[in-house]
Amino acid sequence: MKICFSCGGTGGHIYPALAIAEKFADCFFIGSHRLEKTLVPQAGHKFYAIPASNKDPRAVAAGFYQAVKILAREKPDLVIATGGYVTVPVILAARLLGKKVYLQEQNILPGRVNRYLSRIAAKAFVAFAGAAKYFPRNKAVLTGNPVRKDILNISFSPNNTKILVFGGSLSANSINTATNSLKARKSLLNSLVHLDGTNYQHDMAGLYSNAKLCVCRAGATTLSELAAIGLPSILIPYPRAADNHQEFNARYFEERGAAVLLLDKDLTADSLAAAINRIDNPETLTRMSNAAKTLHFKNAAEKIKNFIEKTNI
Repeated sequence: MKICFSCGGTGGHIYPALAIAEKFADCFFIGSHRLEKTLVPQAGHKFYAIPASNKDPRAVAAGFYQAVKILAREKPDLVIATGGYVTVPVILAARLLGKKVYLQEQNILPGRVNRYLSRIAAKAFVAFAGAAKYFPRNKAVLTGNPVRKDILNISFSPNNTKILVFGGSLSANSINTATNSLKARKSLLNSLVHLDGTNYQHDMAGLYSNAKLCVCRAGATTLSELAAIGLPSILIPYPRAADNHQEFNARYFEERGAAVLLLDKDLTADSLAAAINRIDNPETLTRMSNAAKTLHFKNAAEKIKNFIEKTNI
């Protein structure tokens, strides 16, 4: 079975696709000229870049035309789209050519594009049970979010020494500003590992493995990785995320004891330091770790693969 994956823009859309692709022997990717153009080839997959935009209809039309040509030439059996506006022309091209399309939605509150395009998709694989109500009846399949193998192999220890701070694959100015101020405080200086956007790391597994706590945005893919590891977190949702979905994600984790929520508008060096000091002890970290682990769906990528193979024999 030959699979076309489409994803783009941020690691939150790209990494789930890469995790699912690990389960298939024959696949290729269609994305834009953003981060996926680097990450997908590095993972060893064939990659096609097409024009994409969430504002310019000419770019969408050009992307649709190129996607039709690529799909007609590559002849995949089906398309799996994991998010990003580049997926729109790919999904429409696939349906024009009579290809079956599957969506994979990472968030508790699904994106508007996935909610709309689910009408022409075969199924939508969702990460959280609460997401199913946003899709047409019987369209959602609960699988959890796929997580890469290198992340799944990590075990959390409260004896780890590092506090990992990052703002997602595209970084975050507010988190950077607060963290840079914290670096002047001797009590935290040696603990902080700060990814500020100038030092993008492909080996996140190595950084996670030494962390006792993570300070980050509340993108669903990041949260799925934290849950798989059992890594406690301070979550600072991106305030301009579509439909405020990151705050939905963060509150879900906080309510279950896996994280502490700190809103971006309240973020300062002092508020971040206070949040860190409140939970930075082995007893609290262990309790939060155990809570995070309960939010992890095991074998999500395998479940998606098995469902697709079972229904496309």
